Amino acid sequence: MANGAGQRVRLSVDIEPELRKRIKLVATERDMTVHDYVAAVLRRALAEAERERAAAESASWAPLSARAFARDWESEADGIYDRLS
Repeated sequence: MANGAGQRVRLSVDIEPELRKRIKLVATERDMTVHDYVAAVLRRALAEAERERAAAESASWAPLSARAFARDWESEADGIYDRLS
């Protein structure tokens, strides 16, 4: 069964006591539960990772596109458009 909106699964992570203390402190300062704070931090980190992945993917296509466009724009077949005016 797929997890829909509102459903939750448990994720357990072992961390150092000092890290837990720091997380709890920041969550309290932001008037959040540890659960809500950690979930928000993970969502932000995942969104940033997705932006980085998309940017890297886009960057990998750019040189390919530039070569293809240059080849097509500078072709004999494309020359017909230069003579239309």
